[in-house]
Amino acid sequence: MFDLYSDMHKDCYGVRPSSDRCAWFFALSDADKQSEWDRMQASIEEDLRHQRKLEDDAINSCMACGAPDIATAMRWLEEAYEMEWV
Repeated sequence: MFDLYSDMHKDCYGVRPSSDRCAWFFALSDADKQSEWDRMQASIEEDLRHQRKLEDDAINSCMACGAPDIATAMRWLEEAYEMEWV
């Protein structure tokens, strides 16, 4: 169970929990563990919504600058930032 918590902690904060968090986690009641899961899940979902909004804004900016369609806007962004849009 701690492995799953560790994975979610990394998704939420970008790092694995420290060893003192391990003892803290096991001391929690089941209800408190669920509350911690729910809080981290909500944070991850909010980060994903924010990232998607930034991506949408970038695509819309490219289209406002003359990209004829979304595929072209995404290609321009990929070329400009040497990355791949999903």
